Amino acid sequence: MGTTSFSMEVKEEMLKNFPQSRHCRIAEIAVIIAACGTIKADSLVIKSDNERITQKYFTLLKKTFNIIADAFEEKGFFAVSVNKKEDIIEILQAVKILDANGNPDFHKGIVASVLLKSSCCKRVFLRSAFTHFGTVNAPDKGSHLEFVCDSEAKAKQISRELQYFNIKSGIGLRKGRYHVVYIKDGNAISEFLRVASANVATMNYENTLILREIANTTNRRVNCEVANSEKQIHAAYKQIDDINYLNECIGLSNLPETLQSVAKARLENPDVGLKELGELLKPPLGKSGVNHRLRRISELAQKHREKDA
Repeated sequence: MGTTSFSMEVKEEMLKNFPQSRHCRIAEIAVIIAACGTIKADSLVIKSDNERITQKYFTLLKKTFNIIADAFEEKGFFAVSVNKKEDIIEILQAVKILDANGNPDFHKGIVASVLLKSSCCKRVFLRSAFTHFGTVNAPDKGSHLEFVCDSEAKAKQISRELQYFNIKSGIGLRKGRYHVVYIKDGNAISEFLRVASANVATMNYENTLILREIANTTNRRVNCEVANSEKQIHAAYKQIDDINYLNECIGLSNLPETLQSVAKARLENPDVGLKELGELLKPPLGKSGVNHRLRRISELAQKHREKDA
């Protein structure tokens, strides 16, 4: 599953979630207008290539203000337009774009901070912001979620609201103009999905994280076992080389009997570990004992090499 398809699945789930309280609905309306709205003296229009966004906005206007807007398609986009002046003013005052006297009430960020006083509105804000500005990798493609904003103020507002829920994020600049809020920790991404009430996506994401961690743990274990096996093989062939060298120099029969038995067992069993090698001796010998005797053989071989040099 690619980034785009997984992001779309997450967004689809988020768009199905309708705020119950009026103040949360107003917060979501504010995000939609900020993300894709055009405000004129005689119209308030939002346009999106995602029909679900316009459908949701249409429903939010009806439930919140009892305003029936015009919905239509235009040049491949879906649009919703409010054309009555008193309706436009009511909406814009509610989302704090106009003050009580009908004058522009400018603010930095995506929406006025006064709309985000309660945690439920903050959740709605983050959920709606993701549907407009966000993407997330499928969990099997690596941990990366981001919001791409056209201003630093918007990015900082998203980052602040993430921090409210103890979700750590960073902000970077892309192509010199886009301010990107990013989350790269899988657990933090999972927490964001939970905060945004994307319950199905959260479950799927966490299940994949668990499977990925199991796979990583298995790979680490296998790699460790392979490394240990290679180390064991290398050590065994070094021991055999030392034994053969001593046999040529002085003959194994001239070694102490304790060393002879280990040397012969190693030559006959080049692939076994120290523990198994000790069990083949009579009487059996522990791993540390076998290691000690093989080390003495190596030291003897080294001394004779130095003499022959």
